Amino acid sequence: VGKFVGQHQVEVTADTGLTQKISARIAVIAVGARPVAPKHVPADGVTVLDSTSVLDLPNVPKSMIVFGAGVIGCEYASIFQAAGTKVYLVDKRNEILANIDREIVGNMIDRFSHLGMEIRLENDCAKLELTESGARVTLTCGEVIDVEKCLVAMGRQGNTDHLGLDAVGLKPDPRGQLKVNAMYQTEVSWIYAVGDVVGFPALDSPSMEEGRIAVCDAFQLNEQVGRLDLYPYGIYTIPEISTIGKSEEDCVQQNIPYVVGRARYKEIARGQIVGDEWGMLKLIIHRDSHQILGVHIIGDNAADLIHIGQAVMQLNGDLKYFIRNVFNYPTLAEAYKTAAYNAYNQIMGRPSQG
Repeated sequence: VGKFVGQHQVEVTADTGLTQKISARIAVIAVGARPVAPKHVPADGVTVLDSTSVLDLPNVPKSMIVFGAGVIGCEYASIFQAAGTKVYLVDKRNEILANIDREIVGNMIDRFSHLGMEIRLENDCAKLELTESGARVTLTCGEVIDVEKCLVAMGRQGNTDHLGLDAVGLKPDPRGQLKVNAMYQTEVSWIYAVGDVVGFPALDSPSMEEGRIAVCDAFQLNEQVGRLDLYPYGIYTIPEISTIGKSEEDCVQQNIPYVVGRARYKEIARGQIVGDEWGMLKLIIHRDSHQILGVHIIGDNAADLIHIGQAVMQLNGDLKYFIRNVFNYPTLAEAYKTAAYNAYNQIMGRPSQG
């Protein structure tokens, strides 16, 4: 275990109790975060679980209430629902996954409902009682739900409590997170921080890139440093979601002229082969320049497919790439070409079948 004991000084304590002081010109804090359970829904690791203790479940529960409809809550809710659990998804906010394109989220909610999941928005736990068979939960709306297990997915806390940050003049926020600049340098110039401990987006792949940028900046490898401003999200719900770039809502808010090209998996031979009737790939295209502004996918292999759109966006490609490119048949990647045709027809004033 390591902690700061002064400027450029870290004290490391081994399991044996032996301590050693290490001098360092540069330090990178990458200690991650842990699940947080609010006081009114205390996790006991037996009936009331968090996103860590849920992994130790010996069997699939018959029923579960999930508090928190963020990425983690939605992922676990859909996994257990698909495994046969009756799931209630509860969130005190009025929408799910607020930073994801609303049409994509709407499709996800439809799929959840089709599988039998019940969603309660603008609700929270008013009372939780442990029973012989599990828990009895009273929601703020007055509804009473009896379940075998509860899962709390209502945020995470940075693991900065015991790092000795006072010794170097760093102060985390109430969620244990540290403020950093574009190069992931903290307010103390020789200390960098990356990953969950700096907050959003708190995803594995961007976190690894944050670490690379921090180290390149620390050792002045400037030719290797770039801004991390265009990265994909992979949300491993059932159905899977992946997204990059602007949503329709972003374009509306920013007054960007756009068209939407859609391709539904049921239109694509591979979608029919794998039996995914719900999947969809959605392109957001600038109406005038035809640049790709965003790609949003829900369905099989979404997190893999997104990288095609990501590459085109990073290289400043436009709609013509997808129209002129040849995709293997039968593949789900063909959806890019179909969605591009759909967008192009709209730009040219032709009837859309989307």
